[in-house]
Amino acid sequence: LWVEQWLGCARQLGHWDMLSEYARMTDNHEIAVDCLWRLSDWQSLKDTLNNKAQLDEGVSTLMTRAYLALQEGDVTNGDMRTAQAMDAALRRWWQLPPVGCTPQLPLLQVFQQLVELKESVRIMYDLANGNHVSNHPFADMREIMESWRLRQPNEWESPLHWQDLLLWRNQIHNVVINAFSNAEYVGPQLHQLGYKEKAWSVNRLAAIMTIHGCTDSALTVLNTMYGYSVMEMQEAFVKIREQAKAYLDRQNELQAGANILATSNLDYFQPHHQSEVFRLKGMFQQALDDSLEAHTSFSTSLCLWKQNADAWLAWGQHCDRSYEAACQQAAAYQQQLATAAVQKVPPPPPPSAPLQPSNYLEYAVYCYLQGVRFGSAQARGMLPRVLRLLSFDNDAAGAGVGVVGAQLDRNAPDLPLWVWFLWIPQLLASLQRAEAKHAKPLLAALAVAYPQSVYYSLRTYLLSMREGALKASQELARAKARAAEERTEYAPDAARLAEISAFELGKEVMEVLRQKNPQLGVTLEQILQDIGSKFAPRSEERLLSVVTALLHRCYKVAFSGQADVPQPLRQELAGVCKACLQGDSRSSANGSDGRGGGLGHGALREAFVRDMSPSEPTFPKSLGDLAESLKSWRNRLQAELDDKMPGQLWLEEECRTLSELIQRGGASSTGSVEPVEMPGQYLSGTEIGADGVVLLEAISCNVAIVRRHSSSYRRLVLWGSNGHPRHMLVQTGQNWAQGTTDERVVQLMRLLNRLLDAQPRARSRLMAYHTPLVVPVWPQVRMLEEDPSFCSYGEAYDAYCARYGREGDTPISHFKTRCAEEGGSIPKDVALEKRLQTYQEVCQQMVSENVFSQYIYKTLPTCNHLWVFKKSLCLQMALSGLLCHMLLVGGRSPNKILYAKDSGRIFQSDFMPVYNERGQLEKMEQVPFRLTRNLVTFFNSFGVEGIFATAMMNAASAIVAKDSNSQHVLAMFFRDDIVAWAARRSGKIGFVAGMRNETLKALVIVNVRKTLERVRGVAPDVPKEDTLPTAPVAAGVLDLIEAATHPSNLCRMEPTWHPWF
Repeated sequence: LWVEQWLGCARQLGHWDMLSEYARMTDNHEIAVDCLWRLSDWQSLKDTLNNKAQLDEGVSTLMTRAYLALQEGDVTNGDMRTAQAMDAALRRWWQLPPVGCTPQLPLLQVFQQLVELKESVRIMYDLANGNHVSNHPFADMREIMESWRLRQPNEWESPLHWQDLLLWRNQIHNVVINAFSNAEYVGPQLHQLGYKEKAWSVNRLAAIMTIHGCTDSALTVLNTMYGYSVMEMQEAFVKIREQAKAYLDRQNELQAGANILATSNLDYFQPHHQSEVFRLKGMFQQALDDSLEAHTSFSTSLCLWKQNADAWLAWGQHCDRSYEAACQQAAAYQQQLATAAVQKVPPPPPPSAPLQPSNYLEYAVYCYLQGVRFGSAQARGMLPRVLRLLSFDNDAAGAGVGVVGAQLDRNAPDLPLWVWFLWIPQLLASLQRAEAKHAKPLLAALAVAYPQSVYYSLRTYLLSMREGALKASQELARAKARAAEERTEYAPDAARLAEISAFELGKEVMEVLRQKNPQLGVTLEQILQDIGSKFAPRSEERLLSVVTALLHRCYKVAFSGQADVPQPLRQELAGVCKACLQGDSRSSANGSDGRGGGLGHGALREAFVRDMSPSEPTFPKSLGDLAESLKSWRNRLQAELDDKMPGQLWLEEECRTLSELIQRGGASSTGSVEPVEMPGQYLSGTEIGADGVVLLEAISCNVAIVRRHSSSYRRLVLWGSNGHPRHMLVQTGQNWAQGTTDERVVQLMRLLNRLLDAQPRARSRLMAYHTPLVVPVWPQVRMLEEDPSFCSYGEAYDAYCARYGREGDTPISHFKTRCAEEGGSIPKDVALEKRLQTYQEVCQQMVSENVFSQYIYKTLPTCNHLWVFKKSLCLQMALSGLLCHMLLVGGRSPNKILYAKDSGRIFQSDFMPVYNERGQLEKMEQVPFRLTRNLVTFFNSFGVEGIFATAMMNAASAIVAKDSNSQHVLAMFFRDDIVAWAARRSGKIGFVAGMRNETLKALVIVNVRKTLERVRGVAPDVPKEDTLPTAPVAAGVLDLIEAATHPSNLCRMEPTWHPWF
C-alpha cells in the first residue's frame, strides 16, 4: 500500500525520472513504459515495447504504441493503434455501472486523450500533404490547435491528467516547429505557430501545478520544458507571472521570486502586463515585510492600468493589514501611556506612522469596492469584510466621520447591484444598527431594479418588527404626555427610538418597491397570504404535534418513570389544556374546516383536557403514567389521521384563488399582469440576466401531505419557466428565532461551498453542502425546498420497531430506570460505569448495529445505487460533522438529520449554535458530531477512515486556506447570530438595542478566532520542507472520530439522542 501511495504521489508531481529509475531497479516494465514516453526517451521505449512480451495490451499500452508510432512518423500504424485503443476503451465503458459518475471519470479522461491522438493523426496528414502542395492553408491543423486551447480539463482535475494531455501536445508542437522551421518559405505566422502553442501549453501546465500546490513541479516545467530561446511577448509575460506565483507560495524562496521580477525588462510589455508585474512586486514586498515599497508598487501598478481588479484587491488587502497593524500599535501605545501614568514616569514618544489608521481604513474600503467594480470574484469575496468594517469600524481610530460609510455611499452606485443579492439579510439586519443610513440606499436600489429579490425577506422583517415598533411608539407617547403633565423635560428612550427607526426605514424601502411595482406588490402579497393561511396543518395534526413534543419533554426531564410529574411539565400541560378550551369558541366562530386556532375537534379536545389537565382527578400520578398516557394519545391521533386524512390534497379545493392567480400568469385583482418570479432564485448570489430569470408558471394541482416525527406539512410543487419543478415544504408554527438561524446557517453553508469549489482536492471529490432554498412567508411560516426523496435518519429505527412489534421508546425508559436513584431522580453525575453498562445493555439486547444498513439495503434497488449512496452519504456526514464541530452544535437526534435516498444529500434541521452567559459558543455534548454505531457499520472502516476522514480534512483545509475569506464570512454570521441570541434572552422578537457595539465586536472576534482554531485542528498538519512530521497528518480528525465513536462518550449522551442508534 505504501509503495502504491508513493508511486501515485510521484506521478502527480511529475517525477518521471525518479519513477523510471525505480522501474529499472524493480524490473517493472509497465511503470517503465509509463515513464519513458513522458521523458521522450523513444529508443528505450521502443526496446521495452518490442522485447517485453509480458506487457498487457490494454488501453494504456495501445496508446503508448500509438505515441511511439506517431513520433517515428508512422502515421498509418499510429492511426491503427489509436483505433484499437478506442475499441478497448469502449469495451471497458460498457462494463461500468449505469449510475454514479466516479467510475466513469478516469475513462472519460482516457477518451479525451484518444480524441487528441486522432487529431494528432490528422495534423500529421495535413503536414505531409502541405509538403507537396504550394500555398497549402493548413486549415485542419490550425483548427485543431485552436480547439486544443479551448478543450482543457477542469482546473480541479488531477495534475496527472493535465500532464498526459499537455506533454503529448508538446510532442506535436515540436513536430510543427520542425516542419515550419524555414520562416522565409512558410511565412511568419506558420513559423511562430508551434512556438506560440508550445509556450502556451507549458505556461498552462505550470499554472495548474501551482493551483494544486505543486510549486516545485511548476518551476521545473517553466525552466526545462519549453527548450527554445524564442517566445512570443504575451507568453513571456505569462511565464514570468507563473514563476512569480510559484515563488510566492514558497516562503523560503521569496527573494528569488522578487529578483526575477526586478530583472525583467518591462519595456516590451503592454501597460496591463506592466501593471500586473508591479502588482506581483508589491505582493513580494508585502511578504518580505517591506510595507512602504509595497504601497509604492501597488500605486504604480494602478497608475499603469486602472482597470486591474487584482491590483485593487491586493492594495486593499495591504491597506487592511496596515490598518490592523496601526490599530494594534495605537492600542499598545495607549497601554504604555497608562503604565507610565501609574509609574509616574515621563510618557514615551508617540509611534511614527506614515498615515493614521482611519486613512488606511478608508483606502482599504475604496480599493475593495473598486476591485468589485472591475469584476474581481475575489474582491466580491471581500464584501463581508466591508460590511464588517461598516458595522464595527465605521467611526474607528478616532476619525468620527464614518469613513467606511462615506466610501460605500460614494462608490456603491458604480457597483453592479447583483453583488448584494447574497447579503440582503445582512443589509436588513443593518437597518437596526448605526449603519442603517448606509444600508438603506442599497436596499432601495435593489427594490427598484430587482424587487422580487428583496420582497420576501423585507416583508417578513417588517411583520416581525411591526408589533415592537407600535409598542415603542405608544410608550414614547405616554412618556411624553406624562412629562407634559408633570412639566418636566422630556428625554425619549434611545432604544425605543432606534426600534421605531429600524421599522420606519424598512417601511420606506417597501414603499419604494410598491411605488415602482404597484401591481407586483399586490400579487405577491396575495400569494403569500394564501400560502401562509391555506396550507397550515389541521387541528388534529397540531394536537398530535403537541402531544409528541410533550412526550419528548417527559423523556428529557432528569427523572425516571417512578417520580412525580415535575412542576414545569405540569405548567406546560395546563397551558396546552387552556389552549384546547379556548379553541372551542374559536372553532365555532371559524367554522369546522379544521384550521381554527384550537387543537383538535370539540370532542377530542374535551377528552384530551379530561385526561391531561393537572386540575382533573384523572391526571396521571407519576411521570411514567403520564408518558404512557401521552403515548396512548399519540397512537390514537395517528390512527385517526390515517383514517380521515388523505395522502394528498387538491390545490383547487384548498386554495382556488392561488390556483387561478398562477394560471393567469400572476394577474392581480385589477386585471393587470405581473410576472411572478420563482422564489429564492436570487439567494445564490450570482448574476442573473434578463434571460436567466425563471418565472413561476404554475403550482402543481397535487398538494402532498408530509408527516414526519408526528409533525405535518404541506408540499407545494412550483413549476418554473425553465421546465424544472421546485418542491417547497410549507412549514408553519416556526419559531422566528429558529427560522432566521436556519437561514443564516444555510447562507453560511452556501458561502463555504464557494471555498470548497476553490480547493481542487475538495472540488474533485464533489464536496458541497446541500443548501436548500428558504423563503420566508410570515415570521412563523416559511417555505423550505425539499425533494420528495428526503426522509429522516430516525425513520429507519421506526421501521425496525414496527417490523418487530417493538416500542421505540423502550430503550429510553430502560436507560432512565437503570440510571435513576431510589426517589426517581437522575443526577447529572451518574457514575460512568453505570451509564456505560446500561448503554451496552441497550446495544446488546434492544438495538442492533445494522438497523440502518438493513433499512437502506431494502430501500435501494441495486448494489450500484447502494455504492453511490453510501459514498455520498459518508461524504455529506463528514461535511455536516465538520460544521457541527466548528459551531459546537449539538442535539443531532435521529429525527433532525434528513437525507435524500436518491443522492445522499443531508440537511440538518434545528441547527442552532448555543452560547454561554458570556456570549461565546459553548460545547454542550461529549461528542463533536453524530457518528454512532449504526452509521459506522453502514460506512464500514473503509468509509470512516477513508472517505469520512479525508473529506473532513479537505474541507477544513479549504476553509482555512491562504486566500480564504472564512474569517469575514464567520464574522457576519456571528454578528447577526449573537444579536439574535441577545434578543431571545431579552424577550424581543427581532430587535435588540441593549448590546453596545464594542461588546458585540469583541464577542465576534473571540468566536471567530476560536471557530477557526477548531477548524485548523482538523486540517492536515503539513510539516515544513526538510522536516519530519511529529504526528500523523490526520491526527486532528482521527481524534474527533475517536471521540465521536467511543462508548464512554456515547453513554454520557441524553437517551433522547439515541446514542445506541
